[in-house]
Amino acid sequence: MAPDSHQRFAPCPDRLARAPRARLEGKASPDRLTLPPIALQGALLALVSRDVAQLALNPAQRLSHFPASPLVTLSWFDTDDMGLVDAQGQWQPFGARIMISGSHSHPTTSWSPHCDRGYMACLLPDAAARLFGIALGAIQDRFQPAHTVLGAAWHPLLDALLGARDDGAAMRVLEAHLAPRWRAAQGGAADRPSLRQMGRHWVQRLAWQAHQWRDTHSARQVERRIKTFSGRSLREWQTLTRTEGLFFAARERYETGQPFDWATLALDEGFSDQAHLSRVTRQICGFPPTEFAERYIEDESFWIYRLWV
Repeated sequence: MAPDSHQRFAPCPDRLARAPRARLEGKASPDRLTLPPIALQGALLALVSRDVAQLALNPAQRLSHFPASPLVTLSWFDTDDMGLVDAQGQWQPFGARIMISGSHSHPTTSWSPHCDRGYMACLLPDAAARLFGIALGAIQDRFQPAHTVLGAAWHPLLDALLGARDDGAAMRVLEAHLAPRWRAAQGGAADRPSLRQMGRHWVQRLAWQAHQWRDTHSARQVERRIKTFSGRSLREWQTLTRTEGLFFAARERYETGQPFDWATLALDEGFSDQAHLSRVTRQICGFPPTEFAERYIEDESFWIYRLWV
């Protein structure tokens, strides 16, 4: 896609624009989360899909806000005009229909004027590194065309995903192409914890690896090894998973009609105080806790939080 080709589209809305949740009027929810089959447990955390073809969305409702995340994702779309909106409000389409992305230390915002259907295959970082043979640091904080990054050996998988007609077909493609490699990589079956537990389990394994390395390496060497192995420091991983726990706890309070007592939540989830919670929440999702809670309930662009948490 030429650098200026996106100018033919309607202007991208302000990255922080508010827009109410879409009216379904009897239609099925456009957002779905599918857990992996047994053969992919421990590698694929979930398949997320969104199909808004039957909804009349205004430009601001086509924004999507995503939190900072430790996960590796394969994302594919029905058009090539999906892209990111940066902190200055500039939108740049990817120019490709299937992208790979590593962990993100900051929240991101995506937008497309035309894309109606998209998928995200969410993979645990170490599993993605072993399956695809990629260095996690090379893809962190960025989206790159998957056909280029993964190479020709993976093109059959990528092309089949682009041709999948629905969630079931997409999951069958993932299983057919990834399960044999995953079995070979892990050498046995893995248990599947809940979504809330999965990230914490991985970070716990990373912490244990760091502990083992301390027997033969200095603290600085261990830190360097963790960054080389995972793309981030152990402290950064721990911050991400602690904040995800906060999101789950806040949802439980909301659904049971309890007030959002941020000070108590902060202490319960391992933060030093409410100010610490507020700083980290801004870092992970881009908003202070109270505004995040309001947008979570009301804004269409926060669909991934409602689906995931």
